[in-house]
Amino acid sequence: MSTQQGFFKRDFSLIALLLIPVAIAINIVGFQLCQLLRLPIFLDSIGTILVGAIAGPWVGAVTGLLTNCINGIFNPVYFPYALTSIMVGIVAGLLAKRGMFTKLWTVIIAGLILTFVATICSGLITAIVFGGATGSTGSIITATLLAAGNNIFTSVFSVQFFQEIADKLISVLVVYIVIKGLPTRYLSKVKYGHLYTTRAKRSRVRETSAS
Repeated sequence: MSTQQGFFKRDFSLIALLLIPVAIAINIVGFQLCQLLRLPIFLDSIGTILVGAIAGPWVGAVTGLLTNCINGIFNPVYFPYALTSIMVGIVAGLLAKRGMFTKLWTVIIAGLILTFVATICSGLITAIVFGGATGSTGSIITATLLAAGNNIFTSVFSVQFFQEIADKLISVLVVYIVIKGLPTRYLSKVKYGHLYTTRAKRSRVRETSAS
């Protein structure tokens, strides 16, 4: 029991809990903007990745789940994709634990890993639950590939991959920039904040030595 309480206090600290609604708002704004402009990307996981990267995988998973629950109220199509959002939050947290959000080149790798995770999860949901058609911009391309004689999984995964790689690379780069701009006093209060404050201190030391 004490172990579970320690886990909850460590991951779901007051700062982490306050961060969740902010991250959900970021997700929803990004998603609605892409929907309004009919862009072939989503930008609905920036907040989820950010929370996972600084507060841990389980806080990221909760953020992703709640985001899809809210989006699903307006369009039930998005309820099944809660699984994708949960996995993105968990994987972002696990990648952050290994320092994948501390350098630009590792951030790119993290974006590619998240691309494959999201492609597999969303591709299976799109193909199995919706038969390849969800009414999104990508569904038009999927229908074209199906008409050309490709099977449903090839069509769905091809479209999903190209959507996800653009979406996740943009998302992780935004997260990287945001984390760099967060003050040390804030980062010190979240689970993985020390990873970024330590790196910042080392960078300042190197700059001082060089000068």
